[in-house]
Amino acid sequence: MGLIGEFFNLILIDPLTNLFVFLGTTTGSAGIGVILLTIFIRTITYPLQRKQMHMMRVMSAMQPRLQEIKKKYKDPRRAQQEQMKLYKEAGVNPFGCFSGMLVQMPILIALYQTFTKALGESPESVIKLSGRLYPVEYLSSGLPLNAEFLWLHLGRPDPFALPVLVAMSTFVLQKMSMMPATDEKQRAQNSMMNLLMPLFFGWITLTLPSGLGLYYALSNIIGIIMQYVYVGRGPVNWRALVGLSDEPVLPRAMEMRQRHIDDISKIGRSEDGDEEEEAGEDDGGSGNGAKRKPRAPQPSGSRREVNRRRYAGGRRRGRR
Repeated sequence: MGLIGEFFNLILIDPLTNLFVFLGTTTGSAGIGVILLTIFIRTITYPLQRKQMHMMRVMSAMQPRLQEIKKKYKDPRRAQQEQMKLYKEAGVNPFGCFSGMLVQMPILIALYQTFTKALGESPESVIKLSGRLYPVEYLSSGLPLNAEFLWLHLGRPDPFALPVLVAMSTFVLQKMSMMPATDEKQRAQNSMMNLLMPLFFGWITLTLPSGLGLYYALSNIIGIIMQYVYVGRGPVNWRALVGLSDEPVLPRAMEMRQRHIDDISKIGRSEDGDEEEEAGEDDGGSGNGAKRKPRAPQPSGSRREVNRRRYAGGRRRGRR
């Protein structure tokens, strides 16, 4: 754990601490430093965030086809093989849905350490902070940082306004990201997530430095803008946002989902006859003694290869 901790300090905590001190010293306000730091982090993690949004939309569109595979192949092992085959041909990595989250969690942990040390009020905290700064005189010249911003002291927890802002922004971001449920089980899970996640993040903000709560709220707001731009802008269903409708908050998201569904439904359809015969053999056969015809080799321009190229890199290259 010692080596891991040193590595974590080297690649995240120390660079973020020095960058935050530089921004706070340059602007004369730790609050403006938090805003600029948030924009910087969201900018460098944008490719992963966009990939996550794309994978989540495609995975949602794949659910009808995945359900179809489960019904078609009674053998769980064969069904899993066909599902992985579908993922491969569609150019989809199921773990890509969590890429942005896996990056954000270490950053949040590092920022907690950054704000705790950089905005501490005791002389000991300033001494510890000095030990983490790079040997650049300009960085230490601005210490201690001005931690007052609006009604907040960024080194202390905020008892009300900031936790409410974090909870509300988390709720809106989730509502804009989620697609309408296809069954009752998924609908219940979505409802629970829409309720529990905002409450959880709002609750933990009560115990964290306000600087971290401000970062999370601003990050959510940027995420909301990214979701709106990603689906092609368009109207917003405000009734769905407040829970008065089961329709999506961003209607254009349904158009995007339908395009993905149409494309995914075509993958491997040219081999449906062979797949059905193989499934019949797995289930004991039809009993008619008919022999399966050998599968003809596919030319280089086959539908499977076209679909693979279309989804290469996780992005469709055809019409949008």
